[in-house]
Amino acid sequence: MSAYDRCPCPKTSPWGAIQHKKELAPGIWQISTAGHGGIKLSRERNAAVPKYMRREGGWYEEDCEWALAAVVHPIGLQRVIKTEGKPDRTEFEIAMETFRHWHPDAYEHFTGVPLLPGQSRIKDERQFALDNEGNFVVAAAWGEWASWVPVGKVGVIARRSSDKAEKWFLVDAGLYSKRTGWGFVIDLARDTEISKPEGL
Repeated sequence: MSAYDRCPCPKTSPWGAIQHKKELAPGIWQISTAGHGGIKLSRERNAAVPKYMRREGGWYEEDCEWALAAVVHPIGLQRVIKTEGKPDRTEFEIAMETFRHWHPDAYEHFTGVPLLPGQSRIKDERQFALDNEGNFVVAAAWGEWASWVPVGKVGVIARRSSDKAEKWFLVDAGLYSKRTGWGFVIDLARDTEISKPEGL
């Protein structure tokens, strides 16, 4: 018997009217609307979520926040998900991965396990920003289709977070295609600085 009481599912959510609902366990509803969805915890269930992870009203959206509810209340999340080319995983295992990548501070606090470089997308992105606050990092790019970009080059605008400075450059297209997911760092000795193109 569950330690939590059952509760009715609300008719509306922060994302609009609820179109589909599924009770995963007493006090845990999985809901969807026309445009979004997530997990709704009862007041009792939500009180069990640590304050540093808790969301007001017990609403946890489906992209990343659902993992905060799922790691505290894993019941109902043991369905195996099959993904082509990858090992089968339970919904709870996916929740833990989402938790680690998108909520690293809460993950470390909750689990007591410090995350290493490469283990959390958000933590790695923060470190990239910190390491490059004095460098120009590309904010937007234009290909050869732009009249001011020569063949084999990419035209970019880059910003430096330390002083909000902004400059324009031409960079090698092949090199730019190998950029990391966090951004492309300008090398002032390699990349060509240009004036701001007309009309931009």
